[in-house]
Amino acid sequence: MSFIPTIVWCFIILLGSFISTSGIPYLAVSDKLIHFLFYAIFAVLLYMPIRISTKRANSFVLTCVIVFSTGFFLGSIIELVQHLVIDGRFGEYLDLLANTLGIVTALLICEILKRKSVL
Repeated sequence: MSFIPTIVWCFIILLGSFISTSGIPYLAVSDKLIHFLFYAIFAVLLYMPIRISTKRANSFVLTCVIVFSTGFFLGSIIELVQHLVIDGRFGEYLDLLANTLGIVTALLICEILKRKSVL
């Protein structure tokens, strides 16, 4: 399994996070739901190449630490850059919370599917 989809998705997150809000079409869906879904997808795309190729018993914990840390770091840096650098964009703690909940939810779902041998 390759990390290429993860890298592509990361660039999509960066693009969506750093473009001006005037360039983003209005969606009749919660901004927090979008954060949740984007980071859940990121977590799945990062989880799969790490966890699927690892057979060690403690790989679940290691995979969760890597995926959670990477996603949380990415989201934190993006919110900080938005707040300090991007005109018309503001970093929000609730966005970071939505990102984090997306990551954790995705990790739980992925591990359940892995243990049921679906992944």
